[in-house]
Amino acid sequence: MTGESTQDAYERGTVAGEISARLAGHDRHFAAINGSLDRLANEMHALVLGVQRLGDQAEASAATVVTTARALANAEQARREQGDRTWSPWQRLFAVVAAVAAAVVTVTGLVALIIKM
Repeated sequence: MTGESTQDAYERGTVAGEISARLAGHDRHFAAINGSLDRLANEMHALVLGVQRLGDQAEASAATVVTTARALANAEQARREQGDRTWSPWQRLFAVVAAVAAAVVTVTGLVALIIKM
């Protein structure tokens, strides 16, 4: 015989069973931690992608604002140049009045010249 009593064998088995149970509990705990870490990694990846998408949208929005501002400035400049080339209604009226006055003065001058002769 080995010299081990039944009680000693029982206690040794109980201790070994407790150790096995504790190890199994630790294994479950580690599995839960690993699952949590996996979920956390997936969420972090989704957050990184979301932030990257927001950055891309901000850059695109800024480029759109710059392009729109440039187009509006060019349109305003073209409108001003067009405004400088065309006459306003008041300018047209003044030109017609000046032309009529010049014609009246010319005709009056010619009539006066003919009468003197």
